[in-house]
Amino acid sequence: MSSSGGFTGISLAGTWECGACGATGDGWYDAEDGELVLHDEDGQPFAPDEHVCGEG
Repeated sequence: MSSSGGFTGISLAGTWECGACGATGDGWYDAEDGELVLHDEDGQPFAPDEHVCGEG
């Protein structure tokens, strides 16, 4: 399964945006865990590679 989602990354403002579908939410980089922590528009946490365009 290839990840062909449009997730583009995280901004310094503490938000993320999907370049393909325009979804946005809160997000930050957890330096202790070394991974991104993202929340969807409903405030539910999810992994960056779990974002699917058109859902939510």
